[in-house]
Amino acid sequence: MADLYVSGLTGALDTETIISNLLKIKQQPLTQLTQQKALTQAKVSSLTNLYSALNGMQSFFTNLNISSIFSTKKATSSNTSVLTATATSDTPNLTMSLTVNKLAQTEMRASTDGMSSLTDTFTSSGTITLKYWKDNSNFVTYDVNYSAGQTLQDLVNSINSAQNDIKASIYYTGTNYRLLLTESDASNSTKETDTATSSYVIEASGLPTELNSLETLQNAQNASLTIGSSTTPVTSASNTFSNIVTGLDITVKDIGSATVTISEDYSQIDSTLNSFVSNYNSIISLINSMTGKGAQFQGDSTITTIKTGMVRMLNPLINAGLINYSDTDGTISINSDALSSLKSSNPEKLNEILTTLKDSFTNQLNGWTGAINTYKKIGENQITNIDNKITNLQEYLVKYEEQLRKEYAQLESFINEMNQISSRLEDFMTSLSKMTSGGK
Repeated sequence: MADLYVSGLTGALDTETIISNLLKIKQQPLTQLTQQKALTQAKVSSLTNLYSALNGMQSFFTNLNISSIFSTKKATSSNTSVLTATATSDTPNLTMSLTVNKLAQTEMRASTDGMSSLTDTFTSSGTITLKYWKDNSNFVTYDVNYSAGQTLQDLVNSINSAQNDIKASIYYTGTNYRLLLTESDASNSTKETDTATSSYVIEASGLPTELNSLETLQNAQNASLTIGSSTTPVTSASNTFSNIVTGLDITVKDIGSATVTISEDYSQIDSTLNSFVSNYNSIISLINSMTGKGAQFQGDSTITTIKTGMVRMLNPLINAGLINYSDTDGTISINSDALSSLKSSNPEKLNEILTTLKDSFTNQLNGWTGAINTYKKIGENQITNIDNKITNLQEYLVKYEEQLRKEYAQLESFINEMNQISSRLEDFMTSLSKMTSGGK
């Protein structure tokens, strides 16, 4: 059974105030531990941010393929409304004149008759055989069943569900609703429509009597272009000519002429250096905030050494005039004019500078991230130890308060007993006095 403590029994002692004051004294170490924990947590948080920034820089250099950014090619069209072009690193540097003769287009064929209403139904059942020519010699066939009582939309849905080469839809002439069949993708077939010889990409037999036969609304044709003064056209089933020269793709948009120029593309160098500057400045700004006057790590050599080391490794960029260095806070920015000049005049030198930069930072970042991570773990262990001390002290304070309440309850009980004895003695003395006075 738990002990029962009654405070304020006599009113002679302000037990709650006394206990509260005694507890405040004992709680001072707990307050100090809580403050110490908050400071350590703040340090660990700063170290975590710095580790993340250093790790980000490390990932940047790990993923940086310097050979790739110096081997990129660009294709420039003199008339992008006629054609556009893309090149790969394997495409030779050249300039070529192109004339677009024809654009690719899909064949469109529609039924010669149709339905008066979308709710009208077929009067008989049967099977439509669709034939799709992949080229002048090869074709695929698809059988599509239809039934009496079905609508034109039902037939369209059945055709589209049965295959992917031909797209079925409903064509409204203003008088009736007809079946429209088009190529799903012009690049699927190299065959061209020739109405003179009744040669089509899309053929259909067994159409419902309500639809009759097919007529051609648009001929299928391949895109065609000629290179320079050549009399031999180059053709493509779609409007894209792949690998017309090694790694060079041409997309034609209109009939006309344009010149395509293939040259080196060093634009990725700019984005690479911008990413480096962004990562670098993030780290420097963090270190400045951590080591400034009155900051948590002011004078901490583990942190300040990283900043001085990073500045030292900037020498190749600084010597080439590629960056501007701020003496105020140590951040950097790109000298765009110097970068453009070096890209055009001596890209090999720029390649060498970036390679040196990558090697230097890669070697140092491994050590720095390891040191910061170790530093961070020490702080985390300190927080764990402080938490244990706080828990132990809180448990002690609970027992201490319980002990105080017990002792002061006993003290009040003793005082209460003394008061009762004093009261009885006072009553006895009063009675004795009265008895004595009455005897005279």
